[in-house]
Amino acid sequence: MLSGYATPEATAAYAAAHPEIAYRPLGSTGLLVSPAGFGGYRVDIHSHIFHDALALALQQGVNLVDTSANYADGSSEELVGTVLRRLHDEGAVPREAVVVVTKGGYIQGQNYQISQQRQTEGRGWPDLVRYGPELEHCIHPQFLEDQITRSLQRLQMDTLDVYLLHNPEYYLSWAKREGKGLPAAREEYARRLRLAFAHLQEEVARGRLRCYG
Repeated sequence: MLSGYATPEATAAYAAAHPEIAYRPLGSTGLLVSPAGFGGYRVDIHSHIFHDALALALQQGVNLVDTSANYADGSSEELVGTVLRRLHDEGAVPREAVVVVTKGGYIQGQNYQISQQRQTEGRGWPDLVRYGPELEHCIHPQFLEDQITRSLQRLQMDTLDVYLLHNPEYYLSWAKREGKGLPAAREEYARRLRLAFAHLQEEVARGRLRCYG
C-alpha cells in the first residue's frame, strides 16, 4: 500500500519542475494541480495503452487524476493505483505530488451483485435508490464506508486525497418519477446529504481521506 497523500510542498515542487504549465490552487487545500487532469472514465488496468498514457501524463506535468468506483467496474481505480505505485517506487513521481480524486454512489457491476446478495440476506443498504435495470444508487454512511474501503484497496493507498459523492441528485430525479412532492423530496435529499457529509468528516478524522464534496 502507498502511504501518505498529496501535500502542498510536494505539489509545489512538482509544479516547479514543470514551469511550462500554469498550475492552480485546489480550493483552500494549499495543493497545486495541473489545469487539465487525467480522466479515468473508460480506462482500465487490462490495456498497456492506458498504463502508458497515465504514466506519460504523470511524468509530463499532469498531477490531477480523476477516477471512480464504477469506472470500468473498479478497474479504473486499479489502473491508477498500479501506475502511481510503480512510478513512486521508481522515484519518477512521488505519491505526495499527485492529487487523486475518486467517487462513490453508483451501484453497478460487481457492486450491484453485492447489493442484490445483501438484499437477499435481508441486510440491503439503507436509503437505496433503485434507479433502473441493474442500476442503484446510495450515499448512506454504511455504503460509503464499504466503498471507501474498496476504493483504497483498488488504489493501493492508505489515504484518498479527494472523495466525491457521485451524482447524489439521482435521488431527486427518482423521487420525481415516484411522484413524491418537491418540498418533501428536497427535505429528504438534504437529510441524506447531511448523513453522508457527517460520515465523510469521520473518514477525515480516521485518516482515510483528506477532502470531500
